[in-house]
Amino acid sequence: MYKNHRFLFVFIPLLFHFSASEIILTTISLMGGLAGGWYNWNAIKDNTLCRYMECCNDRSIPYNIDKLKESLSESMFGQPLANELINILGAHKEAVMDENKGNKKALVISLHGWSGVGKNYASNMIADAIYTKGMDSKYVKLFMGSKDFGCNDLERKKQELITTLNNMVKKCPKSLIIFDEIHHMCPSVLDAIKPMFDHYKAVDGVDYRNSIFVFISNIGGNEISSHLLDLYEQGVQRNDVEFHNFEPIIRRVAYFQGGFEKAGAIAQHLIDHYIPFLPLEQHHVEMCARAGFRKHGIYEPTEEMMFDAMSVITYGPSENQPIFANNGCKRFTRHIPYVVKKHKEKKEDRKKKEL
Repeated sequence: MYKNHRFLFVFIPLLFHFSASEIILTTISLMGGLAGGWYNWNAIKDNTLCRYMECCNDRSIPYNIDKLKESLSESMFGQPLANELINILGAHKEAVMDENKGNKKALVISLHGWSGVGKNYASNMIADAIYTKGMDSKYVKLFMGSKDFGCNDLERKKQELITTLNNMVKKCPKSLIIFDEIHHMCPSVLDAIKPMFDHYKAVDGVDYRNSIFVFISNIGGNEISSHLLDLYEQGVQRNDVEFHNFEPIIRRVAYFQGGFEKAGAIAQHLIDHYIPFLPLEQHHVEMCARAGFRKHGIYEPTEEMMFDAMSVITYGPSENQPIFANNGCKRFTRHIPYVVKKHKEKKEDRKKKEL
């Protein structure tokens, strides 16, 4: 009986967060449970506190794979293998939700390719699909290359990283940890956390098997581009490429560069999926431009607007092979708003002259 009284002192302040009808219904339900000797804090929290704040439950972490599928379909251009994220995360979700299946280790995905081809975009889509708050979720943590893991005072940074991740995943096993710009990260950082995505039930008493690690890097971009050209010459179509066409190349190159250098995660095959983001061709970049215009309410950009938008794109890998956009769609982030503003003012000037 003492436990029930103690619980009331915790619960009563929460009632102020509810409407009158919610207070009545929730109180009746909880008092009935207490009277019967029922005391399930998780169930109580899900129906009270977690209705108004983010919690590590299905409401805040819905794993909406259909949303991921829709986002990739609408906003990811020219990346056939990025669509495999749907199956990868779908399988992970099934194991998270079904104790009989159960994940044997954390899911580790490594995204590789040139700048501007959609790697960061894909990581944002993953977060938006899994978490109601997307990248703003407290269960998502983003680390940035040399900014967080330059080589100065590295041992302290490693210990802080271990502590941060242990505390985060202890609070929510279904956490997402993203390491961006690994090509700028000091080597050996990944080895410090390698046990977290190895085949262990617990690390420092924390179970990481339902967590997700995403690595993002430009490493391998040139090699992916070169090998794609070779596949084209062999008659392979872009939409027919497979992981096995690129994974050995990415693994070999990554093992000697940046934060991946001599990493045990690569040597011991702890990275589950290497996803190559292919260099974009002109028609893919045009699709990016049109998507950028749509975000500004322009659904039918004029030829002149498209010309201005595309004017910042250069092609390679050489002047003799102007096949791939050197910077993908990255330059559109700031350039499209400028083009929209420019042509809006031109249109207004023409109207003034007509008057």
